[in-house]
Amino acid sequence: MGIDLANAGFAFAAEWYWRIVESDGTFGASCARARLLPIARLARDRFVLDDIVATDEHVVEFRLDGTPIAIDVEVTRPRIAADRFVIDLNRHLRRLDHAFALVVPRRYQLRGVLLPRSVLADHIRDPFVILPSDRTGWRRFARGTTNPEQR
Repeated sequence: MGIDLANAGFAFAAEWYWRIVESDGTFGASCARARLLPIARLARDRFVLDDIVATDEHVVEFRLDGTPIAIDVEVTRPRIAADRFVIDLNRHLRRLDHAFALVVPRRYQLRGVLLPRSVLADHIRDPFVILPSDRTGWRRFARGTTNPEQR
């Protein structure tokens, strides 16, 4: 693995770990907007992510390389809402050959990482990466136990 994900990307404030991983809060359009702003900074040399606006509590709108995008974000059940947001975002990032992942390098720490899709495959079994389709990752980090697939 060529990228050190424990130090890559940006760190979420500690409260976001609790909101997203431990389900102690909500995740709506304003939260999605707050996640897109640092992603835009990470993307600066790769593509343009701008005009980021939460139009109401459910919808976040932005432009991705000039293309207008709107993502409907669920307000309740933060794990599911964050997961769906990342899935929807990655669907749009795919055409730019990039992906966004949530990484938990240490308990109570959450990082957002923007990766080229070619590198993402290297981290598919990485126990620190919460891939949107990896439900065992959510359970592993929420409980702090080891991932049974890694034994």
